[in-house]
Amino acid sequence: MKLNYLLFSLFISTLTFAQSTKLPQGFEAGDRTKTNLNIGWKFHLGDLEQTPTATDFDDHSWKEVSVPHTSQLVSYEMDSIKETWVQEKFLRDISWYRKKIKIDAKPSSKIYLEFEAVHNATELWINGKKVGKYAVNGYVPFHFDITDFVTLGKENTIAIKADNSYSQTIAPDPHRTDYVKFGGLYRDVYLVTTNPLQVTFNWEDYDAGVHISTPTVNKHNGTVTIKTTVKNDHATDKKTKIITNIITKEGLVLKKIVSETTLKAHTTHTFRQSVTVEDDYHLWSPDSPYLYRVNSVIYDNETPVDFVENTFGFRKFALEKGKGFVLNGEPLFLVGANRHQSYPNIGDAVPNSFHYNEALQYKKAGMNIIRLSHYTQDDAFIKACDELGIFIYEEPSTWIEWGGDTWFENLEKATRTMIRNHRNHPSIIVWGAGINHRGPVPRMQTVAKEEDPFRLTASASAPWDGPKNEGITDVHATMDYRRTEFPESAFTMVMEHGSSPNSEVNQFHISRYKGNKNNFAAITWLGADYNHLQPDIVDDQWSRDFMTTYGVLSPYRVPKPVYYWYQSELVAKPIVHIADETASKDGKVRVFSNCQEVALYHNGNLVARQVPDNDITKINLNHPSFTFKYNWREGTLKAVGYTNGEKVTEFTRQKEGKPHHLKVTYNITDQPFYAGGSDVRLVYASILDENGEVVTSSENEVKFSVSGAGELIDNGKIYANPAAAYNGVAAIYVKGTNNSGTITVTAKATGIKSGKATISTAKFNTDEIANTAKPIYDFPITRVDIGGEKQLVQFEWEEWTGITNNDLNYTIKETNTQVEISADEKINWLGNGTSMLGDLSFVGTDGLFVEKGEIHFKLSNLKAGSYVLETFHHARKLDIKSTNEIEVTVNDADGSFTRTSDDHIVNYYDNNSSGERQPISINSTLVSDGSNPVILKFKNKIEKGSLWLNGFVLKQIK
Repeated sequence: MKLNYLLFSLFISTLTFAQSTKLPQGFEAGDRTKTNLNIGWKFHLGDLEQTPTATDFDDHSWKEVSVPHTSQLVSYEMDSIKETWVQEKFLRDISWYRKKIKIDAKPSSKIYLEFEAVHNATELWINGKKVGKYAVNGYVPFHFDITDFVTLGKENTIAIKADNSYSQTIAPDPHRTDYVKFGGLYRDVYLVTTNPLQVTFNWEDYDAGVHISTPTVNKHNGTVTIKTTVKNDHATDKKTKIITNIITKEGLVLKKIVSETTLKAHTTHTFRQSVTVEDDYHLWSPDSPYLYRVNSVIYDNETPVDFVENTFGFRKFALEKGKGFVLNGEPLFLVGANRHQSYPNIGDAVPNSFHYNEALQYKKAGMNIIRLSHYTQDDAFIKACDELGIFIYEEPSTWIEWGGDTWFENLEKATRTMIRNHRNHPSIIVWGAGINHRGPVPRMQTVAKEEDPFRLTASASAPWDGPKNEGITDVHATMDYRRTEFPESAFTMVMEHGSSPNSEVNQFHISRYKGNKNNFAAITWLGADYNHLQPDIVDDQWSRDFMTTYGVLSPYRVPKPVYYWYQSELVAKPIVHIADETASKDGKVRVFSNCQEVALYHNGNLVARQVPDNDITKINLNHPSFTFKYNWREGTLKAVGYTNGEKVTEFTRQKEGKPHHLKVTYNITDQPFYAGGSDVRLVYASILDENGEVVTSSENEVKFSVSGAGELIDNGKIYANPAAAYNGVAAIYVKGTNNSGTITVTAKATGIKSGKATISTAKFNTDEIANTAKPIYDFPITRVDIGGEKQLVQFEWEEWTGITNNDLNYTIKETNTQVEISADEKINWLGNGTSMLGDLSFVGTDGLFVEKGEIHFKLSNLKAGSYVLETFHHARKLDIKSTNEIEVTVNDADGSFTRTSDDHIVNYYDNNSSGERQPISINSTLVSDGSNPVILKFKNKIEKGSLWLNGFVLKQIK
């Protein structure tokens, strides 16, 4: 076993520091490397008499672990620990981690260790020398500069002390919290190497890293501003250039911005770059979460030395009286859930695949907002919400109480780090500026607004103390588990409202808050069940379970019946769903549907055909549930959904029988499962009856076993195997071994048939840049405005001005492509300084034209590839209306193709105005072989009247 570990460590070291993975087309990383260090650590729980930081310290008896790592696995019931929410002792341990790595970098390189978060205070040693300590917060990222501590080309020893001790100065300590303070190196760790001329980390300062904002967001165009801070750690001044590309989701460069400066030695400079986006413009919203890429490359003279890439979205939101939350000009009521990051047994040590999958579950439920309660959460979850279209309310780590000056100073630092790290994400719309249950805090409000004046701040209030409105913040965020009175005028979100597995409580609160236009969000407590300790271990009235039971998802993220009500309320796809027997009971069968009517059948006989519940507590919902008062004792239920009198969809459920067999599945099957132990999968063993229904009342224990390239996560002390079933489903975690391969997990239970399922792991690549890099197609985009001598040239377009037939040739300088215009009849030029109204009006207001016949457009020396050519044909003479009646023939490498233009749906009847549209244009797709010219012929299909050409846009797309 020790030999296998040694070989694997050497393998990882080689991967880590000799990154030669080929990057995609057009992607330039310069000297930057980012290596994932999650695999191959040695771990010891508890402090030691001899500090284990020396390079020759004997750690052979330490446990081999991977990150994310929790310092102690815990049972589902938290080992029934008798400790209050303050949590002074439980899991309050020191953890030591060691790792040996070889670093191959240039002698001039800067070298950093980057931590996404560690519980709770972190001390770092390299090769026996102390680098530093970070004791600010356990939920935010930080880094250490280890340049002066490493030996290049040789083995280096990393030693980390993760101190999760009870603290007086690190929030949320030393106070009670309704969440558990788990320990460990629980988020990703990276080794970063850069050129001394480098982009800084976002959290270093207000002007640090990359800061993207969208100061103007219109329906059809927007402006994006990018601030990029570069540090020169060279001993000499550097002529520094930054090239920033705005890239579409297809990888095409849409806009390019170039800036230069001379950066003095040992100083920083913030480049400020702005650009408008009009072509290929998309808004970001929950229904269409379009993300642009911002890729910046830093040059030392003409040599690329560093890069940074982020994503952003164009979206504009505001709070408006009588409308509530308005997104991109349209009112939108937000419905979602609170999220704790922890999972049973493993605590906060959650792999990135779990973060994405949970966000996907909420998205499939139709939710459009998640509150990250009550602390800063993983980058992977934020990125998932960006991609999926889910808004986020994020807050620093607090709960109910607060401390003195040092405590608040650390909280402020953590808040600034949180905002700087996540400020570029379009999903985030609200920062928490209060202490949960207590309301707005001036210091938290001012810090949030200093760092980010563009987003809303929320008060984190309660009905029993603090201001009755938003106070000094933007939004009154309150909790409502009964029936709280609304403020008189404040914009309000219920940041926590009650939930029940049968959805009745959820429906009550959401309907109630939707009834007032100043209310704009209803966020249930809670997304997924989680562990917590006891409010008071002396007074029995405060006694509660160690695991909550009212989440929309179970602790292992299995949907409860309420999940399907959210789908019926929020998802457009037709749905009808009969709730299982945890909600359909006691003489009531609950059906969730977005159909107008539902017919319920029992064993083929109609029970009733009903409309949704006509209940005053559900009056503002889109789709209240259907409650059938029927005592279901046996047999089969079928629900049929009808809309406009026609059957749309149906659902069948059989009465649960006795446990018959086990069905084994994995929580994630549509993402790679990486070997090495850093990635994890949940294995579900569903206890089914003969008809395949989950037996929710089953109390069978399930014994799991594994074969192949995997291991079950269990230390034999946490009652994980055999596993108890909750609502008919037992669960356990499996991780991959060092080598990729096939894993088979088998589940057995006494008296019922066993089940098994197989999954494969993939090789884990430690090169984070290669893992995330996408192609960049930096094809030229040419915009040419054609006109006569006094033409008005469109802003940022090239000018092609002509008077006679000697001016009918043009060379595109960037590609040396020749453009030639010809016709059988005389070509006339117009450029008399007149103007017109409309988008691209300076393109349409002048041009060239023929009185009759065709216009030929020839492209020579056009590089091989596929292109889109948009040509403009807005008539400026009154002898013809601007219409689509133009025939275009394309002769290219694919042959000849003729069509009549239909790119404009409605014709223009005023030649001096195109309204709020652009001039008449034709879009043609071209293919060039790189040798032969491409020729287009334009013909006016109306016998009388002139044919015009005002300009063109040529884009390569492949």
